[in-house]
Amino acid sequence: MINFDVLREYMDNDDEIILAVFQAYIEEHNNSAETIEALYAVQDWPQLFIAAHSLKGILASFGEEETVTRLENIEGMSRDNTAPDKADIDAAIEGLNHINVQINDYFVTKQ
Repeated sequence: MINFDVLREYMDNDDEIILAVFQAYIEEHNNSAETIEALYAVQDWPQLFIAAHSLKGILASFGEEETVTRLENIEGMSRDNTAPDKADIDAAIEGLNHINVQINDYFVTKQ
């Protein structure tokens, strides 16, 4: 879940910057839940590592903690070319879907 207090502090409480960051996130990572699921299904650990690593950094800047923790777990296992825990995959997917809803809701309220 995005922590908007942390995000606003990080973005100097500027809604235009937040909207721009969210737009960039949606353009780059809108399908990240499906990507994580697909990479796990085909056991492409190197690409799963890259996806988890990228998402982890972005979501940490949003003040998100739970999904970031799951992505750290996925990143660590896939870096070692090992299958991540399915519970981490499922929780990350759920978290990413929830984050997309939060971002879409933010767009609706700010436009």
